Amino acid sequence: PPAEPARTAALPVSASTVAPASPPTSLVPAETLSAVQRQQQASADALLQAQTLWSAGSQAAAVDLLQQSVDAAERSAKAGTSAAGNPALLSLVRELVRMQMAQSHFSAVWELLVRLEPVLGNPPDLWGLRGNTGQRLGRHQDSVNAYRTALQFRPDEQRWLLGCAVSLAALGQSAQATEMAERARSVGPISRDVQVYLQQMGVFLKDK
Repeated sequence: PPAEPARTAALPVSASTVAPASPPTSLVPAETLSAVQRQQQASADALLQAQTLWSAGSQAAAVDLLQQSVDAAERSAKAGTSAAGNPALLSLVRELVRMQMAQSHFSAVWELLVRLEPVLGNPPDLWGLRGNTGQRLGRHQDSVNAYRTALQFRPDEQRWLLGCAVSLAALGQSAQATEMAERARSVGPISRDVQVYLQQMGVFLKDK
């Protein structure tokens, strides 16, 4: 657990919390595509290229390519040429977040998700990642808000319940934190390591 739980507490997460997007299964000649389809194909191509760069060790180049592609997709969404929550933009954002989380660039992830909220729709996995990122930046009230938004869509997601419990504990709201942790335990077993971590945050589960 972090040395200063009130500021930086966060449950450990895998660097690959968001799975890599799959490469496009087929490419259609550009002249036969609409503007939206061209945007989607360009996004798929960028994803594949970025994943190739990442696998080859060119992490900075991969992130830069995805950032440029996200910016282009965001402009398209704001111009009204694609709908909010369009799959192309979501795929780009998920992959960019995955890479930036792996590099511990939590501020960049936070800024990206906040900025794109109006055009992303409400994908619960991104709200969950926003909650986790908020914890790592010491933004515990924002983290609680994000986790609770994610839980509106998937109320039994144990990692979000536990994450919310941690941020509530960091805010000194022990009773609410314990309630969230108990909800998480009702979903399934909680590892001993996580229980010890919660205890260090002042969250004590009842003996069964």
